[in-house]
Amino acid sequence: MWWAGSFAAVAVVAGLSFSCTARVVLWFVTLAAASATTVTLAGGGTPDQVAGVAFLAAGLSAAGWALGRSARVRGARRRAFAAYASGAAAVPGLAAEAERHRLAADLHDTAAHRLTGIMIGASSALHVRDDRLTAEAGAHAVREGRLVVAELTRLTGLDSRADHARLADLDALVAGWPERGVSYRRDAEDAPPPIAALAVRIVREALTNSRRHAPGAPVEVLVTEHGGRLVVAVTDQGRGGAFDAGSGCGLAVLRSEAAAAGGSLEAGPTAGPTAGPTAGPAAGPMARGWRVRAVLPLGDGGPRRARWWSEHVRNWAPVVLGVGIPVGGLLVPDPGDVPLPAKEMALLVPLLILHALPLRWHRARPIPALAVALSLYPLIELARVAGWPITPGGDLLLWCGWIELIMVYGIGVARGPRGVLAPPAVGAAMGAALAWGPGIVGNGFAAWAVLSAFALVPAGVAWAAGVLLAAGGARRRDGAAARHGRLGERAALAERARVAARLRATALRHAEALVAAGDDLPVVAARSRAALNALRDLLGELRRPADDDPPPCLAGIDALAVRRGGLVTSVGERRQMHGAVEATAFWAARELLGHDAPLTVTYLPEGVELSAPAARVTHSLRAVAEAAGGAVSARGARVRVWLPA
Repeated sequence: MWWAGSFAAVAVVAGLSFSCTARVVLWFVTLAAASATTVTLAGGGTPDQVAGVAFLAAGLSAAGWALGRSARVRGARRRAFAAYASGAAAVPGLAAEAERHRLAADLHDTAAHRLTGIMIGASSALHVRDDRLTAEAGAHAVREGRLVVAELTRLTGLDSRADHARLADLDALVAGWPERGVSYRRDAEDAPPPIAALAVRIVREALTNSRRHAPGAPVEVLVTEHGGRLVVAVTDQGRGGAFDAGSGCGLAVLRSEAAAAGGSLEAGPTAGPTAGPTAGPAAGPMARGWRVRAVLPLGDGGPRRARWWSEHVRNWAPVVLGVGIPVGGLLVPDPGDVPLPAKEMALLVPLLILHALPLRWHRARPIPALAVALSLYPLIELARVAGWPITPGGDLLLWCGWIELIMVYGIGVARGPRGVLAPPAVGAAMGAALAWGPGIVGNGFAAWAVLSAFALVPAGVAWAAGVLLAAGGARRRDGAAARHGRLGERAALAERARVAARLRATALRHAEALVAAGDDLPVVAARSRAALNALRDLLGELRRPADDDPPPCLAGIDALAVRRGGLVTSVGERRQMHGAVEATAFWAARELLGHDAPLTVTYLPEGVELSAPAARVTHSLRAVAEAAGGAVSARGARVRVWLPA
């Protein structure tokens, strides 16, 4: 009997699919199928028998692959989720570290710049001893000192977070800027809070650098929206050279943060015509300036991804299973069975293929796929009434009724209680297909009612299993994500409060004393130096990377990059995902991150994609991705990892 060795074949393929990568399984299945068909042909098998063996090999391979892969993915996701949940103890430290880096960048962008200018101006005036310079330095110190106090007061507030920022904050920033000659236009209405906060920091840093390197020069600030992206441009007509790269902070850090947000930042000299016809010959034909230009995503029309071959395999494997085993069983009947007539076989095989084809879409569009599969039964009965020599729909149902059950299960997973009408619809369609069979006599309606009730039982069980599985997974996922979120929020708030208390006791106290000193330049110089030293000490502490391993989650990828001196670029809207996906993405990032290899993390509705330059795909990286139901590809010198949600 052809099915005698089927269980062994399925078990072998399932074992390989559970323990080996897809490439190994594909080579084995291809070799086994080729060997089986060759042996059948060499043994004198008919063309029908050879085709039947090929169909059976494909169907059994698909069954074994589905079983083994399902067990492997479930086990891998269970282990990954356990690692994600157990990493909750490290989430507070990770959130505090991220908050420290955010505050360090904000402190450098604001108060540190101004205090440096105050200290240099006061020290220069004291050294030169010029009355006009002394008066200007005193006025400058009071004006800038008030801005320092305002900025430090803002930073010491517990609501000074990026998720509260709006583009309207740019209006207040430019309106309160001490330098005249700043022209400002904002056409963009608003942006997501993290993008708005980054835009404010970019404009503040560019204005500060322009004031430092080109004092008194006209500056233009332009904020527009173009193609679903926010464009921020700050241009001055000074000497140029406003890019602060020496300290490793300033625009250099903002460039990295813009890339991490999925955008870009460029800074460099720009050339333009002279200021007017009165410009002297020393000015030359062109007057150089400096431009800072950032392009940031607004979240509209998010990134798209290419299809992976593993997705095609996952989508088409049920179709191969639904076609291969029934067709192979018909073409290679048992020795005691009577083969079907050729004319009936010619009609039945296309029906089996059409019945299994909707399985291709049973994940993405389960309800339309089920409707297409069920519509074949009335079509078969209409063909029989018209006199076609076709197998009754009830026989097709007995062979392949499991296809409808898989689709009902998929509806339970995807739609939950909203798909409650699917089991009655399947029961009614199955009951009609059985009641229309030639072996049913008597009251057809009563037969349909009884058979529909019987068919409703397995359909209801399949749907309920899908609903319960999805609900249980959602509870575990949401519970772990909420716990991570609560722990991270509390830790960030506590770290913010600690830094605020430190600022109030040191830098803010010195800045307030600086403003109170007025034109007393020795006091101004001493207080500005003390405030700046306090800020430098605090910045050194805030920027110091932690030495422990970050927890396996998406937020941990950024911390891992800091520890390794790498760069992470995010594309798409960052969000929490299933804990198993987050942990697996972290493990994949650990394989890909290098000191000089930027990692790109693309957030998509269907999952997350990681890509980085790499010389080759390691076995451990491929094993991590495939065990989670994902895939790895290498094109040129770039490796991409796809992890479905």
